[in-house]
Amino acid sequence: MKKKQLERDEQGNLIMNEQNIIEICEKEGLYEYPELNSKLYLHFKAFRKIGGLDNFINVKTLWLENNFITRIEGLENLQQLTHLFLQNNLIQKIEGLRENLELITLNLSNNCIKVVENLQRLQKLSSLDLSTNKLKSVSDIWELELNQSVSNLDLSNNMLEFEGEHEDDPLLLIFKKMPKLKCLYLQRNNYIRSIQNYRKYYLANLPELTYLDTQPVFPNERRIVDAWGKLGKEGEQIERQKIKDEEDTKKQEYREEIKKQLPIYLQSKINFFQKNINAIETEIQEMQARKQNHIEQNSQEIEITFLDASINQKQSQLNEMNELLDNMKVRQIRQNSMTESQLIEQRGDQQEKIQIQLDEID
Repeated sequence: MKKKQLERDEQGNLIMNEQNIIEICEKEGLYEYPELNSKLYLHFKAFRKIGGLDNFINVKTLWLENNFITRIEGLENLQQLTHLFLQNNLIQKIEGLRENLELITLNLSNNCIKVVENLQRLQKLSSLDLSTNKLKSVSDIWELELNQSVSNLDLSNNMLEFEGEHEDDPLLLIFKKMPKLKCLYLQRNNYIRSIQNYRKYYLANLPELTYLDTQPVFPNERRIVDAWGKLGKEGEQIERQKIKDEEDTKKQEYREEIKKQLPIYLQSKINFFQKNINAIETEIQEMQARKQNHIEQNSQEIEITFLDASINQKQSQLNEMNELLDNMKVRQIRQNSMTESQLIEQRGDQQEKIQIQLDEID
């Protein structure tokens, strides 16, 4: 059957219309009926303009990245849309999303956007990627504070500059007004080069952050930063020492637990090897009895030779098991000796304390 040719414009560019989208759906293993599709793969098609989506009313995820799209439009009927990927296009303005109130994920990275706008109606928006655009100042992004649900925000690789005083950073003030913000990416902006102790400063002022730029915020770092924010360098040093002491205590407790478990472990291994040794010795005795029986009955030499080989193999296993058992017993003796010496030392300390108390009474 001859494949249908996708419709193109006069310049040979692929047109994004309903019929072309249906053809693409069939090729991708999706449905030919628009309303049955919950996702659309329309990336890397060289589309110039968004269109043909009016009947795809149940689409929840739409991939439109890596095209030549210049404007966000034609999405009004996609009111179930939750994930929209428009990265690597030629979009200059955020628009055309007024009816997409269910949006959770919006990726507009690698475009030509200069201002964050027209997103305030998207109050379910959780992940917003605006990296590698043309955002320059606080005035370009101030509307972010109107999106109270954003938890993952990527502004990396823009042209943001530091404005205002260190104590009254207007960019930081925007992020402070975003209560659910957990992950923030600002790397590759000139802005962060102007902030002394940038990472500490941001984490101290945004206590809910769990990820900043390329690194997660681990609990110990959070403790150190909080101490630094309250008491400065001295507070940081005190908290670092506390963490070190806690870790040393945990290590010591672990060592003590290992010491407690080691005798039990050694005894279980000794029992295991002893059980296997007894079983092998029994097998050797049985094979030797069978060999003697064959000799007495003048059996064929091949049967006796086979039994000799089996006995030698089992004897080799027995020797290995005995060697392992001896090693375990040596370790057990050393462990017991260590325990006894520790007990003697402990008793000596107790007697010394008692003597001191008696001397004080005298």
